[in-house]
Amino acid sequence: MPIERSGFSEYLHKRRLALRQSWKEVLSNAYMSRATLHRIRHGDPHNPIAEVDSLRALAHALKYRDWPELVAAYDANDLKKNLTEPPPPPIPTPGGPPGLAAGTASPEPRPKEDAILSLSKSLNLSPTELVRRLAIGGASKGPSDFPAAIRIHEMRPARNVAHFTSGVAASKRVEKLEDEDFESRMPIGTEDIRVFTIPVDGDCQQPVWNDGEIVLFSFDAYEREGILPGKSYYLAFTDGSTTFKRVFLDKHEPEVYILRCWNNRKYPTQRRVHFSEVVRIARAISKQVVPTEEE
Repeated sequence: MPIERSGFSEYLHKRRLALRQSWKEVLSNAYMSRATLHRIRHGDPHNPIAEVDSLRALAHALKYRDWPELVAAYDANDLKKNLTEPPPPPIPTPGGPPGLAAGTASPEPRPKEDAILSLSKSLNLSPTELVRRLAIGGASKGPSDFPAAIRIHEMRPARNVAHFTSGVAASKRVEKLEDEDFESRMPIGTEDIRVFTIPVDGDCQQPVWNDGEIVLFSFDAYEREGILPGKSYYLAFTDGSTTFKRVFLDKHEPEVYILRCWNNRKYPTQRRVHFSEVVRIARAISKQVVPTEEE
């Protein structure tokens, strides 16, 4: 039985206040459910009942290097560990521009990188090759030609994001932790910040999500929308396993998720899991499709 340390929850509460963050912000930064946070806060910090990834994520969200550093700061009752004092406010002086504190300079706008350079980096092409393929400035000869230019005002943000190579399946809870491959990060275009990509393992989600397709998952979408019944989600559990399922809610048991596969003819069994078993949830928002060309 873990030793109850009643002051630990209060220490984390005071640390949160020192960071000027709400618990919702901490949970968001740690990709953590409220049930997992409750289990950590009201347990023994020296022998916690939670997965290692959750402990590390919570420590990082509270600005510690790792969980042992958090515990050491708690034992020393040090609420200011790794925190720096905020800079003093500017001294008001006459002559400041409208809308700003007197005496402060207007913030310099962030320079935007040239669109061609940004796109060429994401596609791993040289700018010259990209210009050649897009035929920028060339005359259009027909509907099959490349576009004549890039419409700057319609640009979408594109960046390389975390890619996990281990795959996620729906027919079972995969008994392994995610394995991020830092050398094969995926370029994606979305305004959501907390996203990742992972391949589908198996035929459980066919015909919507097919075996081998790279799916883009968003923690932000789940945070923004909650569970949209019938949509597909990535779920990570307290035992370290993961799955990819359609998620439904039970109006009679609001704390239970009902998990089903799209391919219900082959996989008709549904699973019911309590929300306290779930550590992280991200919604599937798009996928990369590789075209098949036949003779």
